[in-house]
Amino acid sequence: IYISDKIRDKYNEAFGLDGETVYLTSEVQRRPFRVIDLNSPRITYFGNIRMGRNQSLCDAADALGRIDPSWKLDVYSNEQDPSVTSVFASHKNLSFHGSVPYATVCSMITESDVTLIVEGFQPADVAQSRYSLSTKAADALASGAAILTYGSAECGVVEYMASTGASSVCTEPSKLEQTLRELMFHPELQREQYEKAVYYTKLHHDLKASTQTFARVVRKAIAEKGAAR
Repeated sequence: IYISDKIRDKYNEAFGLDGETVYLTSEVQRRPFRVIDLNSPRITYFGNIRMGRNQSLCDAADALGRIDPSWKLDVYSNEQDPSVTSVFASHKNLSFHGSVPYATVCSMITESDVTLIVEGFQPADVAQSRYSLSTKAADALASGAAILTYGSAECGVVEYMASTGASSVCTEPSKLEQTLRELMFHPELQREQYEKAVYYTKLHHDLKASTQTFARVVRKAIAEKGAAR
């Protein structure tokens, strides 16, 4: 069993396996579609800020500030290491709020106009996230918020979000501001991505569907073990 098709395909091919993907699910309850509030947009990030994600968040905050100096990126993470969090101090359009419980994340992400998924760009960071697909993707897709994904195209979650069409995706720092502008100022794009998020949440991140896939894999394994006796 794998958490993404990317790692599934790699290991199935390398070892001649027949494993299946069981995607992570989300407890977030989707809100109805609404156009981004340009007067006071709620723009958020929840989760790990290591592996270059802290710098990517700074990039995003700076790009927001160039578009509108009043726009802020609110970052929530349980990270306490000053060597990781100190980079935020010099970026006035970023506010670091520390940790919040997951139940609070579930409500805050649905209240967001835009929520971010970020990864790093340095080779060492990409090596660690090449095949990862965290709960952030499932939560973002389930929330109803517009989604911006920013990071190296080689990172698993960036590649996955690009494949869904449910997120604005930027894989080059020089194009980040342009990508943000396209998302923030185009309601028709926001609605299109919202509808695709509904589709992929049901397809990949639904608890019932994931449970059925898991059960099918287990039944198959039991049947093959019995046949081999």
